Amino acid sequence: MEKNMIKLVQPQITDLKYRKKLLKDKKTMAFNKINGGTVDFNEKIWKSWYQLWMNDTKHYYAYVYDDEIKKYIGEVSYYFEEEYREYVLNIIIEYPYRHLGKGKVALELLCKQAKENGLRFLCDDIETNNPAKNLFLDIGFKEVWARENITMLKKRL
Repeated sequence: MEKNMIKLVQPQITDLKYRKKLLKDKKTMAFNKINGGTVDFNEKIWKSWYQLWMNDTKHYYAYVYDDEIKKYIGEVSYYFEEEYREYVLNIIIEYPYRHLGKGKVALELLCKQAKENGLRFLCDDIETNNPAKNLFLDIGFKEVWARENITMLKKRL
């Protein structure tokens, strides 16, 4: 997979309809069953959500764009999680585009962007049995703790 085929693109507020579609897809959101699966990203909150995620330095959000097929295929983000006192990331790749190396490239690009934005570490708290755990380990994340069914993975940038 050529890295230049995958890009991170910060959306305009009018582009948030893609996020709504992404979070409503049952197959894509199956990993989130512990939290109820799909998520309703209601248009009523778009303005305040966009204001926070695009203007607060403790938040970063972008779509994953595949230049080869000329469309968005997912999202990446990070935010400062007060409970952990760490920056926690999020990555969602649409179900049909998984297991093709695209998520790995997107995750590497997110880590690069976070480092450019001054972060020293990125973490993710994922379900212990989530198959994406291997993706994180492959690019240098380390397991720092596990409890109940959650594993915290962390990478020095």
